[in-house]
Order: sequence, then structure tokens, then C-alpha cells
Amino acid sequence: MTTQEFCDAAQRLLEDIEKGVISVELVEGDILQGNVQYRTSNGWTIVVFSDGDDWDYVSSIIPPSGERFELWPEQEKDDSAELRALRSYHPPSNQLTRTWGFLT
Repeated sequence: MTTQEFCDAAQRLLEDIEKGVISVELVEGDILQGNVQYRTSNGWTIVVFSDGDDWDYVSSIIPPSGERFELWPEQEKDDSAELRALRSYHPPSNQLTRTWGFLT
């Protein structure tokens, strides 16, 4: 899978979660602080950084294949609008508690 294919698939994943087509389950971490790991019903892993029960940013997204794609590339030349969109993704406010388990 190329980085572009990953970005496209990850964006579709987040859209499907918003639509309720795919569910997420908290598997590790504390929503009050630090990295919170979720597993989706179709096998993806999403790690969100929580800052005092506030969804701060998406730390990583890992497809079922286990391939690693850097959402935060070390070199600026390796960054893209698609990666920035994934990092800065925030679910709709009405889904923070219902879907992701955040208190706010």
C-alpha cells in the first residue's frame, strides 16, 4: 500500500465511523490523559492523544495489515495535506462521547 492509498483508506475509515458503518472499541489507555488506542470493527487501530479528556490529535492509524505509515514524518518534504488532515481529524462533537467514549 502506498502512502496515498493509506491516506485515502484511512479517510474513508473515519467517514465510515462517522456514518456508523464501522464501530470503534477502546482497547488501551486513559481518555483523561495520553495515548488512547482504539480498534475498529474492521481491524484498524487508531491512536488518539487525549489532553485532559480533550481529543487533541490523531497520533497514529494502523491498517489491519500492520503496515506503519508516519502521520508525523520527520522530513517536511514527506508531509502532505492528506497526512495533516488525518493528524488533525476531530470527530463531530456529538460522537465524542457516544462513539469514542470521551466525557466531554
